[in-house]
Amino acid sequence: MQSPLLVTITFSHYCEKARWTLDHAGISYRESGHLPAFHMLAVRRAGGHRSVPALITDEGALNDSTDIARWADRKAPTAHLYGKTDAERREIEALEDHFDENLGPHTRRWMYFYMLPDTGLIMRLSGRQNVPALEKRLLPYFFPVVRPTMRKAMRITPDGAERSLRKIEAMFAEVGKKVEDGRPFLVGDTLTMADITFASLAAVVLAPPEYGAPLCPLDELPREPASHMRAWQDSAAGKFAARMFRDCRQARA
Repeated sequence: MQSPLLVTITFSHYCEKARWTLDHAGISYRESGHLPAFHMLAVRRAGGHRSVPALITDEGALNDSTDIARWADRKAPTAHLYGKTDAERREIEALEDHFDENLGPHTRRWMYFYMLPDTGLIMRLSGRQNVPALEKRLLPYFFPVVRPTMRKAMRITPDGAERSLRKIEAMFAEVGKKVEDGRPFLVGDTLTMADITFASLAAVVLAPPEYGAPLCPLDELPREPASHMRAWQDSAAGKFAARMFRDCRQARA
């Protein structure tokens, strides 16, 4: 029986959430990494739908990071992805949904607002990814078509980026207040999906070195986003996420 196949956009934070979940649960898998737009054909060919992360298992395709986490929890209950008690599970599930809905879309939109206008930046980032060489060669021709589609799909506008900035600030303040008592994890005494979800979805505006794929270095970004990102790195929530990556993100062999 083959290991499950995880189809990803390599630098996607929801894909990092799925990778980290499977790694922490000790579940062996193969990753098929792709660039945006190219991923759709790869997912369809593998047996999933259009979106990533997609985990293709003997039981069928899972096309959502939370569905992947619930599947991993069933396969590896001793990893305690959702805590050790019913009360912890309820709190963790609520936080996971909260971060999925109110953090992930906003860190993604805010970063793309600054990245998409800079074709050179996109090409450099894409060139560092572990994806098929053909995708890298074709990207310069496809990107002028893909860029407006991405802007429309994610509502990437100046007003949208400003709303996302406020959402990110609010979420970092919320998590910072939660961890100000010195707790090692958001819920309970071990790493759970609450920690994995927050750290993964915040990572694209923090650029931790342990992330599962190359991200944009701050010194390659425009001054305004780099300034915000340095401030978030220095915040209580940013330091918490950095510690989760540093101490708990085990690299897959």
